[in-house]
Amino acid sequence: MNAKSRPATLTPIAAQLWGAEHDLFLPGGVHFRGRMTVARLHDGSLVLHSPIPIDDALARSLAELGPVKHLIAPNAFHHLHLVQALERYPQAALYGPQALAAKRTDLSFADLASGTASEWSAELQPLLHAGAPKFDEVVFLHAPSRTLLVTDYFFNIRECRGWLTPWVLRTSGAYKKFAQSRWWRWVVADKPQARESAAQMLAWPFERIVPAHGEVVTERAHEQAQNALAWLLGSAPKPLPHPTGSRSAT
Repeated sequence: MNAKSRPATLTPIAAQLWGAEHDLFLPGGVHFRGRMTVARLHDGSLVLHSPIPIDDALARSLAELGPVKHLIAPNAFHHLHLVQALERYPQAALYGPQALAAKRTDLSFADLASGTASEWSAELQPLLHAGAPKFDEVVFLHAPSRTLLVTDYFFNIRECRGWLTPWVLRTSGAYKKFAQSRWWRWVVADKPQARESAAQMLAWPFERIVPAHGEVVTERAHEQAQNALAWLLGSAPKPLPHPTGSRSAT
């Protein structure tokens, strides 16, 4: 473990939903946190969304919640810890989008896309954000808690460590605020498709947003998402009060 890393511990987010974060230290002194989200299904089994390194202590905490049966790699870039997760949970089913399956030919993925039928899809509804094939990001509605799970589609990074991190976040338009990175705009290859996917997501009745990077959004989540996508939707952002809270445990 990096000397500056903090141990990953489970934190309640909403009913049947938990999160665990780990430190990411990138070249040049860039640091931010990455979150794995854990959903417990009606049968008591667990889905790990965007697995992070799982040490024995975190594995014990997961075991107290239920057996891990499903691993989800939600886009083409969140795959670095899949092998470790599969070694710890060899019976778990692995899901990933087509772009990731093409990149990680050493792993066997069940296809992850809009309408994916699985044991978890009624409670964790998937939507592939079309139009950005390099990312192939799939977002999810955790229906029981009305929570939107995203990976790199939105950031909400408030804590900055490392001298280069603020510069990177400012350049991407995501410095200490909820936003969609400008980099996402650069990877959109088909804007009409991307707009349609965004509209489908915004039709979901979510009240909370859990990003893989940054704080959980609990205030005006739907409006904040719509504002972050104003560039794509062709709408003017609505004025919002400054959020007074970030993390949620209900």
